[in-house]
Amino acid sequence: MLADDHHNGERVRLAAVRALELLDTPSDPSFDAIVALVAQHFACPMVLVTLIDHDRQWFKARCGLQATETSRDVAFCNYTIQSPCLLVVEDAAKDARFRHNPLVTGAPHVRFYAGYPISIDGRNRIGSLCIIDTKPRSFDASARTALVRFGGLVEDLVRLHTNELALKAAARKQKRENRELETKNRLLAQIERMAAIGAWSLDLETQRATWSDEIFRLHDLPVRNPPTLDEALAFYSGESRQTVETILNSAIRTGEPFEFAADFTTATGRRRRVRSAGQIETVDGLPARLVGVFQDITASHEAQERLWHAANLDFLTGLANRALFEKSLIANLTDAEAAHSTVTLLLIDLDGFKEINDTRGHQAGDDVLKAVAALLNERAPPNSTVARLGGDEFAVIVPVAGPRSRHRAIARKVLNALKQPFLAMGENIMVSATVGVASYPEDALHWKELLRCADIALYNGKRHERGAIGCYKPEISTLFDKRRIAIEKVERGIIGNRLMPFYQPFVRLSDRLVYGYEALVRIRNQDGSISAAGDFSEAFSDQRSCRRIGERMMSLVIADIANLRAGGINPGVISLNATEAELNAPDFAGRLLKRLHDCAIDPGTIKLEVTETLFLGSDTSGIRIELQKLSAAGILIALDDFGTGYSSLTHLRDFPIDQIKIDKSFVFGLDRNPESPAIIKALVDLAHALGMTVVAEGIETEAQYAFLRAIGCDSGQGYLFGKACPVSSVTGRRRQVPNFKSVACTPDTNNSRCA
Repeated sequence: MLADDHHNGERVRLAAVRALELLDTPSDPSFDAIVALVAQHFACPMVLVTLIDHDRQWFKARCGLQATETSRDVAFCNYTIQSPCLLVVEDAAKDARFRHNPLVTGAPHVRFYAGYPISIDGRNRIGSLCIIDTKPRSFDASARTALVRFGGLVEDLVRLHTNELALKAAARKQKRENRELETKNRLLAQIERMAAIGAWSLDLETQRATWSDEIFRLHDLPVRNPPTLDEALAFYSGESRQTVETILNSAIRTGEPFEFAADFTTATGRRRRVRSAGQIETVDGLPARLVGVFQDITASHEAQERLWHAANLDFLTGLANRALFEKSLIANLTDAEAAHSTVTLLLIDLDGFKEINDTRGHQAGDDVLKAVAALLNERAPPNSTVARLGGDEFAVIVPVAGPRSRHRAIARKVLNALKQPFLAMGENIMVSATVGVASYPEDALHWKELLRCADIALYNGKRHERGAIGCYKPEISTLFDKRRIAIEKVERGIIGNRLMPFYQPFVRLSDRLVYGYEALVRIRNQDGSISAAGDFSEAFSDQRSCRRIGERMMSLVIADIANLRAGGINPGVISLNATEAELNAPDFAGRLLKRLHDCAIDPGTIKLEVTETLFLGSDTSGIRIELQKLSAAGILIALDDFGTGYSSLTHLRDFPIDQIKIDKSFVFGLDRNPESPAIIKALVDLAHALGMTVVAEGIETEAQYAFLRAIGCDSGQGYLFGKACPVSSVTGRRRQVPNFKSVACTPDTNNSRCA
């Protein structure tokens, strides 16, 4: 009995699929737009809209996949249609249902799948909207909600298609049945053209109207004598009524057919969207009647609105998305050119937004983004366009902004508005932002160039300080290009496994013994030469690049230590440099200590070098906590470039510092600046009084070495003892450096080994 029920249910479902007349139809721009939007929203490589036929699944729309169909017996979507809710497979390789599926074991190598069952009648699930990835991934509640909403859009498109089929069929049937009467022929022609639901006519001489029963229903009126023309027009709002009256009068006067869509309020107060079409009937060559059809198009209108919103508005904030922003910017520049006026573009980037996501969660981050969007909408100048370009970057297009001083005033108003705390997940969160400003036609004539100028201005503002306003100037374009080139160089180096640590020895000055090394980042170029950090220093102003470099260096250095020890070499203390971006990343200390534990490396053999700029922010509590965790585990903390920053004594007191490194500028000054010896001696004495050791950087001459040794400086590094070289040149600790200038390896003409 159960088998029969299942067979009957499948038969009904297949009939519903085929009744849609969608199988094997050409691609449709609306369905293609949906899958493109879904792919962009979920950052997923493959998105499909599928229909499940008897023995196959066919793709009505697809993104990231060349095939147009697959066998049903291997289709994940076959499982989706068996459930009224989402099917989510976070790792197909671990799912008993799919681990041996050829789509998992072979191309396209499915690992993650999430599918929404498509149904337009609430009973028959005809197919699915699904997202697919080649990597496992999690799928939280907000992602599930988003997929359900996109699935609803697909169902709206299918319903529109179904309605169109039904209305065309009804129109064809009406036309066949009523060919004998000329008036009905004209009405049926309109019904076919407009997919009409109700019909009406108006006698122009008597002003008497005739309505079908459906017309009464659409007005929420009982079937009785139709209202007068004035009473019927009263169902339209003020502006819509004027438009409808104008169209009807024009039709009567010219004899031309008419068609309009307008907002409409029924007798019970329901707001609807309606479409009407008709034409004049003549008797003896004179206008006698208006005849037409009337249709409630609210559902399709709202579906089109939802599609427009999905294509043009940011899903989270409701602001214009990047596509609408670009259209608006182009339109504003076109208008400004015609009116000989100006346009100001503001790019706004939230400072430290990633830390909000990392420390408080993505929901808190979303709350902040929505609050910022609402505030920008409220405070932006009249006629402005406010957009979210992605992530934590916003834009404001301000037409007719005036002189450059006015641009800065607008940017300052925006920044001041963002200085208030925002409520997110029950907490007040302070947010700051940096603004980049560029204007048309002063800075650029084309919209892409104007956007680039604003981006350059934003970067320049961030280089100086958070919360700054950066205004475009032609001379800063070079800096922007240098940053882009540096970031690309780092990215290519990481991808190509060409970013690596080089090691410069630390020498104990009392006996010139090597006791450890500093790991310095280098990139081996494709021609074999080596680039030092100075060649890509602009990349360090980009937090993502900083973190990428730090993660790569941490992994490689720990692996080098483990390999050296496995080969019987004890490299001594190895020093790593850490940036603000790394220390502000989630659980930096925990990740470093775990890697050391996994490789059985004593934390006491690691030294972490930080610069004083890390301590200059308004809230350094997070960095202090991370350093305290590392110090408690035995890792040494060194303050690099000591003496060149601000409030150094305060930092020595407030942070767990074990060692200071005297900046090489003081060592270089020993032979040139009479104050340098006194300053260095004072720094050494201060450090020793606080129980810290001292490393002098940049020692290049025997005279510098002799002085530093004489005043009790503990150790040093510099070209006198050795340049930074590959791990293959590391020979271990307690190697005595000869009493003459030498390096740990011999540089060649291409600078291919030493840097």
